[in-house]
Amino acid sequence: MKNALLITLLALAMMACGSTKSSDTGNAGTLDNYLAIKDALVATNAAKASQAAKAFLEVNTNASLKTSLQMIANTTDVNAQRQAFEELSKEMYFFVKAENPGVTIYKQYCPMAFNNKGAYWLAKEEQVNNPYFGDRMLHCGSVQETISQ
Repeated sequence: MKNALLITLLALAMMACGSTKSSDTGNAGTLDNYLAIKDALVATNAAKASQAAKAFLEVNTNASLKTSLQMIANTTDVNAQRQAFEELSKEMYFFVKAENPGVTIYKQYCPMAFNNKGAYWLAKEEQVNNPYFGDRMLHCGSVQETISQ
């Protein structure tokens, strides 16, 4: 009888530990995965951006992010990744505005991105580190909005 109770408690503990993984992929996990892609693009590291997008895809439950993530994951062409990242950033903006990320987020904008069309992205840091130009124009851009909840 003791063994059955012990096995039941052990199974419950393992299920409880396993369930924390899904909570890790909640609001903070989604934002952290997005920021990993952004940081890889800031470093102009296409392989790392692809890896980060693949990792994000594994835990993503937001259908509106899937296409952009697949595009970034399935190429090592940094220019194509940056195009897809622009769309990903738009969707992430709506996500962050609707959900409470629990941290201050900065919506940043580069007017020169994509032949002066301009594009924005989200960052945890106020200092601009441009994912659309990387080290070519690292600090090109400005903070357009501060999102804090």
